[in-house]
Amino acid sequence: MKKIRIILFSCLFVCATFSACDSFLEVPNKTLIAQDDYFQTDGDLLKMLSTSYSNLQDVRIYANYYWKQRGLLTNDVFTIETDADLAGNYRFDFLLSSGELQGLWSSHYKGIRRANMVIREVPEVVEDAELVARVKAEAKALRALFYFQLIQQWDFIPLRTTENMDEFAVPQVDIDAIYDFVITDLQEIIDANALPAAYDGSVNNERGRLSIWFAKGLLGKIYLFKNEMDKAAPLFKDIIDNGGFQLTPSTEDIWNVNNRFSNENIFEVLYDRDVGGGNFWFDDGVESSEGTQRNIWLEAMGDIGGYQNLRPTDEFISTFEENDFRLKAFIRQKGDTIYYRNPRVVGGEPEEMLSDREDPVIAKGHTSEPLNAIGNNESFPIMRLADIYLMYAETQVGKNEVDAKKYIDMVRDRAFYNPWRDEILPHPSTQNLMDGGKTLLQIIQSERRKELCFEGHRYNDLRRWGMLNTLVDYNTGKPRFIDGRDYYPVPQKEIDKSGGVIMQSPNYTL
Repeated sequence: MKKIRIILFSCLFVCATFSACDSFLEVPNKTLIAQDDYFQTDGDLLKMLSTSYSNLQDVRIYANYYWKQRGLLTNDVFTIETDADLAGNYRFDFLLSSGELQGLWSSHYKGIRRANMVIREVPEVVEDAELVARVKAEAKALRALFYFQLIQQWDFIPLRTTENMDEFAVPQVDIDAIYDFVITDLQEIIDANALPAAYDGSVNNERGRLSIWFAKGLLGKIYLFKNEMDKAAPLFKDIIDNGGFQLTPSTEDIWNVNNRFSNENIFEVLYDRDVGGGNFWFDDGVESSEGTQRNIWLEAMGDIGGYQNLRPTDEFISTFEENDFRLKAFIRQKGDTIYYRNPRVVGGEPEEMLSDREDPVIAKGHTSEPLNAIGNNESFPIMRLADIYLMYAETQVGKNEVDAKKYIDMVRDRAFYNPWRDEILPHPSTQNLMDGGKTLLQIIQSERRKELCFEGHRYNDLRRWGMLNTLVDYNTGKPRFIDGRDYYPVPQKEIDKSGGVIMQSPNYTL
């Protein structure tokens, strides 16, 4: 039996991105693994892989830091806070000692290390060779996702692989080297068809794992970001034509707890308020209700509203057209109806309330379940079909614009669907908007902003479109973006502990 090289390892998945149910990924709580030959059964492979999945649900990634900090850099939100990690980052005045940027860096690399361990340590003597191959492919796809997220935040990072994962400090490489590494992994997965198209919910095939469609979608997105549209387009079109995905009928259902494993979601991070304890700062949720890590930020601990530190800007609200149901589904304004459980009565009956917030607040991701203090069962979609439609449409600008308009209109038709009347309310088509003077790319940019708001996509889009100079301070109206600061500084802690192997980005050195 091949020996695992790491003796002490944190295995905390607690159903990581998946709730405690037989039909999807379930792993018992563990805080330590201390075995010289851990990989003895098929189940051991899945448990080790689960520790990498669990990082996605970390408070330092999708539970809070990632979507919040990326949102701060856009023109969709502003902050009323004076805390340096909020107010400073909003002004592109990043602290080298920022705890949140350090958390983003370290938690992504923790996920990469765990994926590397699976890829390197999975023994070939395990009886189910097909399962071993699939687990390795899942680990590579997870590693690709972590690296993709990292290079949207930093432009000069260490490339940790199975070969150098045990080295204390690894030198940085530029974005192109990371892209090349990730593209190779994803293409190998796709060429070998190493991931299933879907999971049937049986043992070792729990729903919620990464599929071949995710690998294709992520590779397509990488090519889009590299402006290699001819390579991105067929990957997106394959998902559209053959993936079996469909838009959720109603905008309000996109972030609904009953919409887990929706036909729209290609991959989602799930939260379970019944798993874990009460310390939400614990990295992986073992000592916290997984749902609490989301709930505490979205509910403001009992206040009626949504996330309190980031507020939607009036300018963003003004971009929604009349009858666009996304406005009410994604942003809560004074007078909006809320079906809410009395926060002082755990288990009480739902109450209908009117939001009394004077200022608009983020409603997207706010629980659609009755409130209680122990958490939120909703998912965080990382990749969904509406995103694929709009990315595919972008690849067709100046090419097959008839096809592009078809998929934009599908997203827009859903946005104007009234679930109470079961009808699509009147609204201009993409062609109408073009006849009114908008370019196809401008329409795509506007739709991505509204459809994907508060999901962590907007800043990355603004940067690749060369639109960072449009950012202004909500309070002063003055330009906010600082040239050269389109990526974060390397956390000083990483530089110090590496003994100088890791260096600061030239844009942040004196």
